[in-house]
Amino acid sequence: MASTTPSGRNESGLPRLLSVVSMGVVLLLLAPTPTPATPFDLSRVISTLADNVIDRLYNEGEMNLLGHYCTYKRQPYFHRWELFYRAQATCPGWSTSVGKSINHRNPNSAEREATRNLVQQIVAEGLVAKEEAKEWL
Repeated sequence: MASTTPSGRNESGLPRLLSVVSMGVVLLLLAPTPTPATPFDLSRVISTLADNVIDRLYNEGEMNLLGHYCTYKRQPYFHRWELFYRAQATCPGWSTSVGKSINHRNPNSAEREATRNLVQQIVAEGLVAKEEAKEWL
């Protein structure tokens, strides 16, 4: 039997139930469907990690040294189970000298020392005055 409210309206629970059910159906139809789960690909994670580590260990680049185009190259190596770096710096087209450094634990120190070694050789060749190269020595 239907109940009456204090205002005198006759309330039935059926219209309210239908509206709740229809709203639920609409929400279910509009909700995005879940994507199927994919297995965890450990080989892809390891590959990405290895590529990142290798890119950071091996480094090649260009620099402007005393107004000339120069390049540097850094690479790691292991000695007695410790990681060390060696580096080379060259200025093709300006000098045939090759600045080298080895046995550095810090990669930036290896590059800096190779550049310093190259500048010392260039000064010894007489291509630049020692005063001009002072900031690189």
